[in-house]
Amino acid sequence: MIEHYHGYTEVRKVGQGLRPVGKHPFKMIYNARAVKYDLIQQFEASAGIILPSGVKEALCTHVSPVLGKQLAIMKLQIKGNKK
Repeated sequence: MIEHYHGYTEVRKVGQGLRPVGKHPFKMIYNARAVKYDLIQQFEASAGIILPSGVKEALCTHVSPVLGKQLAIMKLQIKGNKK
């Protein structure tokens, strides 16, 4: 699913070669669907709603940028309806 991996993310020129510096954590994602589903669950918790499973499945088929936009629009609509 998602694994944490620590690797070198920056190199500097030292002499005639390059030396790795600055070990920073980053994530290797092996299952994008699980990440999208987790994002949807976080959205449900923050908005205080429960989406039907069909809606969750439909949202999981979107690419990540579109999914983020869809969730942001839904959150704005929910806030607008509560006022």
